[in-house]
Amino acid sequence: MYNIYTNSNNDLFCHFDIIKDALEVVGIKSTLCEKPLGKNYFIIDYDPKDILQEYAAMLKEDNILACEYSSYEIIQKIEKVQYAPQIFLENLKTEHIKHYFKQFNIGVYQGFCDAKCSLELAKMVDANIIDFERKYKSCGYGFLNLNAKLAFECAAAIVLDAYDSGCDFLIVENFYSFYMFDKCAKELQAVSNRNFEDFYILSFAEFANLALGIIPHTLKKHKLKVSLVG
Repeated sequence: MYNIYTNSNNDLFCHFDIIKDALEVVGIKSTLCEKPLGKNYFIIDYDPKDILQEYAAMLKEDNILACEYSSYEIIQKIEKVQYAPQIFLENLKTEHIKHYFKQFNIGVYQGFCDAKCSLELAKMVDANIIDFERKYKSCGYGFLNLNAKLAFECAAAIVLDAYDSGCDFLIVENFYSFYMFDKCAKELQAVSNRNFEDFYILSFAEFANLALGIIPHTLKKHKLKVSLVG
């Protein structure tokens, strides 16, 4: 049994903690840790030392998985934590895949991490992975509170680069990026004077669920509506 860490105080995590559903399909029993932090650390400025102190006090279970890259990057500094997408891929077999993406051009944003899991899964489901110039550029989240207009311009440039390069949708493994690209979609369209309502963003967990034939409930919460499932 694996315990999946998520911060249930933060609505953004709902786009990533559905990795639990995908893990169960490939035979990995897991449960979400009911240990939310007291603050929405990931959508405001934070002191990393405070986060690590709280994590250290809470994360005593064995076999802990971080459901997305941002939490994994922080938690692994205090104890050995495994990355849920990687565990999923290690146990994924061809017979588990119910939906292939041969007809889709997919972009993978790699700004905060190499997004190796997203790239590997995209290859396994036969997607056409589109290269776009700004895939490693900052999404702007790091200076959102300092200069919102510039942050939105940076994020918009990435989304539009993927869009104009022919991507049908964009996959992210980091919820900072998901926040900028999806939650702030209206601001990005306003600052760029472009409309990309027919484009959408998927988290790794959502992409994994779709590949397994599961329509994740989180798709209903997207600002950019996912046309993949009608």
